[in-house]
Amino acid sequence: MWAAGQSESESDANRVSFAKATLEGCIDGAIGNYVLIDRAGASYRLAGNPEQLKAYVGDTVRVTGVVTPVAQTPGAMSEGTEMRPTLSIVSLQKLSSVCNDSNELP
Repeated sequence: MWAAGQSESESDANRVSFAKATLEGCIDGAIGNYVLIDRAGASYRLAGNPEQLKAYVGDTVRVTGVVTPVAQTPGAMSEGTEMRPTLSIVSLQKLSSVCNDSNELP
């Protein structure tokens, strides 16, 4: 329930937008902290089954999922620290068993 007096524009500003995306890149990480690094060098925290993701570390993959952007709250303890958007995995396809310089943009 919205607080009395809260305008619609304030509630719109507080909404987090979600976007479906298909990204290609390399999976890195360990022990439940996995990231996808795309060809442009952007990184996304992966939300999915850690046991399944562990099997793809070091592989080039295509991931389809829902991207949740980083929501910065002014004055929050995390302010100023490195944060990544989250990619909640819907599907994952292995493209290659290696991640190397050929995965970078031409």
